[in-house]
Amino acid sequence: MSKLRAVSLLGPTIALALATSAAQAVDFSYSGFGNITAGKVISAGGIDIGYPDGTQWNCPCLIADFSHGSVYEQKWSLAPESRVGIQGNWTFTPDLSFTAQGVARHAAQKAKADLEWAYLSYNLTPQLTVQLGRKRLPLFFYSDYQDVSYAYSWVRVPPDVYGWAVVNYNGANLTYRGDVAGWAVKSTAYAGSEHTKKNPIAKLETASPSDINWDSMWGVDLEINRDWFTARLALNKSKQQQFRDGVQTSPNPANGTHSPQTFAALSFVIDKDNWLLRSEISYIDRSPARGSYRGRMFGAGYRIDKFTPMITVSQLKAYNSAFTTLAEKDAMTSLSLRYDLTDTSSIKAQYDRSRWDLLDGTDVRRKLVTVSYDFVF
Repeated sequence: MSKLRAVSLLGPTIALALATSAAQAVDFSYSGFGNITAGKVISAGGIDIGYPDGTQWNCPCLIADFSHGSVYEQKWSLAPESRVGIQGNWTFTPDLSFTAQGVARHAAQKAKADLEWAYLSYNLTPQLTVQLGRKRLPLFFYSDYQDVSYAYSWVRVPPDVYGWAVVNYNGANLTYRGDVAGWAVKSTAYAGSEHTKKNPIAKLETASPSDINWDSMWGVDLEINRDWFTARLALNKSKQQQFRDGVQTSPNPANGTHSPQTFAALSFVIDKDNWLLRSEISYIDRSPARGSYRGRMFGAGYRIDKFTPMITVSQLKAYNSAFTTLAEKDAMTSLSLRYDLTDTSSIKAQYDRSRWDLLDGTDVRRKLVTVSYDFVF
């Protein structure tokens, strides 16, 4: 289901909500976020494997955000990761509301604006909320607000964990929020689909446009919090298919129209006194049509007045479809420094050292520096 199709299906429901609240004032509020980020590759070594596509980018390059095709070259650029977003919320009754969010960016060498959120919310009880429409796909801990750079200490979330073809879904979800034995608990079950046209992650491979669909999607997640500790467990299953120039490329047409895939992630977050610890592990099984992966990330930081220095290591291991043969091992070490200008803005600097070990005696090595001004309003 495309984003336009999802919004059109919401039309009658929104009209009904407006009609039922006609006798009441509709409360409207808005907020926004953005970041101005500049970066360049300062060092390169190893071999050129042609990824990202050298006919589109002047490589050696480093991919900072796979999902949106954000690539840095050996010259300073604001284009790959700078963005701005605005969110509106219409409250019809104390229990019924509509939320929409749009984000404008210039990534994958193209300026565009996307509708990231467009959903109705209804509170069934004080603990249960049902939502219908378009939302971010909650695969990982930061997925829901990955675009809001001000919300975390890095310039970007680690690409070794956060980097997949689909970041939204169109469907429905049911969320529970409550307290259980002294723990704050949030759990969501959802179902839906997403059809993408000219997918940015596929453009990293070739300029020929590719459409990627995730159908029959369902997922659950559970997040618990007490004081300074948060843990989150997430599971997502779907069936994927990919077309290039109108021809099905995945799975092999001889094996059907779709192939299954499973995403699972476990996260731990500690925010105690001045210490920040962030960790996440992921398991992705896309067999038999595509490869499978294991990712992990660990970061540690310490607040010193308005400064937050942090070191983060991440890794992605790529296997064959059966998890029996390791095909590639990617690793990144990141040093970041955040300075809080105000309660709504910060500046950051980050140094990334990346190595893709191809396990055949060759590798791809890159070093990247980025600076960023992040804000919310």
